[in-house]
Amino acid sequence: MSTYKALIAIMAVALPSSALAQTTAPAEAHSLRGKHAVELSLGFLSDVSVASEVSFAGAAMTSEVGGFIGSIAYSYWFANEWAISLSVGVANADLSTSASSSNFSVQSAVVMPLLFGVKYKPLGLAVGNVLRPYLCASLGPYFGFASDVRTGASTGTESYAETALGSRAGVGIDLSLSKRFTFGLAVGYRLVSDFGRPIGSEKNPSSPELSLTVGVLIGREK
Repeated sequence: MSTYKALIAIMAVALPSSALAQTTAPAEAHSLRGKHAVELSLGFLSDVSVASEVSFAGAAMTSEVGGFIGSIAYSYWFANEWAISLSVGVANADLSTSASSSNFSVQSAVVMPLLFGVKYKPLGLAVGNVLRPYLCASLGPYFGFASDVRTGASTGTESYAETALGSRAGVGIDLSLSKRFTFGLAVGYRLVSDFGRPIGSEKNPSSPELSLTVGVLIGREK
């Protein structure tokens, strides 16, 4: 939670400063129409846990990472305020190992969303060519992959995949470092239907998200 507060504080300081800069040197927002964007988002995890247990029967260790981890997205701005996007990312990841005198087991799981969506940056809320708030929404499949590898007295491998339909909605703000580079902060929520079988420790990966985004704009204004 302290990380979240620190990021919000940074943005709270940056927004008035940028607004003041625009007051002294007003400028129109750069046109986005016809441009392509590649964005890398890094999420702040809502749940991270590591547990270990040692007994006469053996030892076990479990690592669990919950929440949005990261994604890469491509967007095309067909209008100055509207873009269509495609993104792929990693939402949750689990890893657990257990060992005894006769067996050793490794279990792993990961959730990967593939989302198609739209992004809207209203010009009426833009602060010159520096800050542009936006809304975004996307829909698509969430792929869950899980595996269990056992060696020793009982040897075998089990792997399975599950697919669930999910969506994501969010709000954010982009800071234009130049006509080509942006830096942003976004919050959102992903709502996903249940998997048929648990992927790691969870059957449903729905959760809130907080992320930082770095983007590159390609193409000429139209």
